Parts: sequence; C-alpha cells; structure tokens
Amino acid sequence: MKKLFFTLLVFAAVSFLFENNIKAQTSNSSPSLLRHIVMITFKQDAAADSIKALDNIYSGLSKNAAVKDFEMGVNISPRDSGMVKHVYVTTFASKDDMDNYKKTPLYKSLFKISLAVADDVTVADYWVKK
Repeated sequence: MKKLFFTLLVFAAVSFLFENNIKAQTSNSSPSLLRHIVMITFKQDAAADSIKALDNIYSGLSKNAAVKDFEMGVNISPRDSGMVKHVYVTTFASKDDMDNYKKTPLYKSLFKISLAVADDVTVADYWVKK
C-alpha cells in the first residue's frame, strides 16, 4: 500500500511540474504577429517610374520602428497573367503599432501615387496563427 501511495505521489508531482513547465513556456512565447498585406494591380498604362516610386515608399516605410518584418514582390501567379500586381507584406507586433504606422506622413503619401496608377487594391490584415 505504501508503494502505491508513493508511486501516486511521485506521479502527481511529475505531472504538476510538467504542466507548470508547459504553462511557463507558453506564457514566455512571443505574442501573435499582425500581418498587413497590400496587393496592387496596376493600370495597363501605369508609368514604370510611378510604380518604382511606390515600391520605394514601401521600402522606406519598412524602416519604421513599428515594423517587425517586411517583404515585397511581384505576383507571378499564372491566374493573373497579363496583370502587373505588386504584393507588400508588413508585419507588426500589435494593432497599436500598425495604427501608428498608418499615421506617418510617408504612409499617407502612398495614396497620392497609388490612386493615379492602381487599377485595383486589395488589403488584408490578420493575426498570424501557426
């Protein structure tokens, strides 16, 4: 009977330590990230220098302290053949960071250029889940 009691006591202690270790790892893990994706389909007659200027603004914005990561590229999907579509992906640690980023003068300058050259703009914001 003592062996059974001792075995159950050891099992309970190990289970308790294991559960606390998992909780500690979870609470110390980095918080979710917020992704802001902008996909711009350019007009057929959009000037290359205007598109380049837009790319340069996004590159400049990527240096903002609120930005955790930034990627950009040209869509190569065969589903959108014949259309020039650039994709800009900006990652933030919080919604406040994204909101503050959107208040900067450089961000606001995007609209002046994009309205003149964009045929369509798609925006998606989501919390990253892995």
